[in-house]
Amino acid sequence: MLDRGVRVAGAYRSGRDSVVELAARHPGQVLPVHLDLADPDTLSAGVDEVHRHWGRLDSLVLNAAVWDGGRLTRMDPDAWWRVVETNLRGTATIVRAAVPHLIAGENPSIVIVGSVVGEIGFPGDTAYASAKAAAVGFARSLAKELASKKVRVNVLAPGFVDTDMTAAVPAGSRNAIVEATLLGRFGTVDEISRAAVFLAEDATFCTGTVLTADGGWSL
Repeated sequence: MLDRGVRVAGAYRSGRDSVVELAARHPGQVLPVHLDLADPDTLSAGVDEVHRHWGRLDSLVLNAAVWDGGRLTRMDPDAWWRVVETNLRGTATIVRAAVPHLIAGENPSIVIVGSVVGEIGFPGDTAYASAKAAAVGFARSLAKELASKKVRVNVLAPGFVDTDMTAAVPAGSRNAIVEATLLGRFGTVDEISRAAVFLAEDATFCTGTVLTADGGWSL
């Protein structure tokens, strides 16, 4: 989006320095904003900060998530529910705050970054898969609610992508995923970013859509 001249609010929970560095490379285009999925107050405040700074909000891309894994019978129940609640409550909270601004925006859209795990499941991922499957139902229902306001709502469902979060996935699981992925590798952040930009900016006749970008893992 920055390459298109779009102004971007770069959200962070703890890695502020990387967003500040990005802002330095793109003067006037990047606004660092602190958000924490586990703290609903920061989500509403973050949306308000963006609107106050730039006077508008045209697109919302929700790519933040928390992950914890383990077999259902072995995982601490509180930890299990924390994954589901933090992800789903965080999504609903920030969308609720953003919708009034998006309705007044230009070519407004919401992109919720889900996961192919929410579509096909994965052993040891019942909590995360539940949260991401719920995101699809949430997005499709919201697409119907906001259609009359011309706000598009879509889901991007990546496969396995090398990120700080997925670094915690055990080596055995990583190897199994690579073997099951038709392209024989993990995705990159850049590839998923381009798919998100497509849904946010270019897919003007798409709403309620789930775009799967998983290298053929789910086939």
